[in-house]
Amino acid sequence: MSVMKESTPLHNASLKFAAIGLNQQMLPVFFGLLLAAAAAWLFLSNRFYKVLRYNYPGLYERLGCPKLFMKKSLAVNFRVLKFIFRCDHETAVDPAVIRLCHGLRSLFCIYVICLAGCLLLLFGKLV
Repeated sequence: MSVMKESTPLHNASLKFAAIGLNQQMLPVFFGLLLAAAAAWLFLSNRFYKVLRYNYPGLYERLGCPKLFMKKSLAVNFRVLKFIFRCDHETAVDPAVIRLCHGLRSLFCIYVICLAGCLLLLFGKLV
């Protein structure tokens, strides 16, 4: 006669600990993506500023002469982000600048999503 063991479902406490373990594993992933997106943003924005400075000096001056680190104010940052997220710039510049804008827009969105994920996981640990 064989005796079958009954499998018991996981208790709520076990599920809670499993969720905490998953959250703790996701934090380094989000943090790594954040760092990678930030490094890519610095590389692409530097390239974007150089292309604008040499090929479109009028547009570069309208944006406030953005630079990677020096003399970059909050107003200049907002003008650059507005230019990147606007769709009407696509007729005024060449395809290389448009590709850089699309890349920077994608990186910005990835960065915001990863930052939100990190913050949610960190605040979830505190609560």
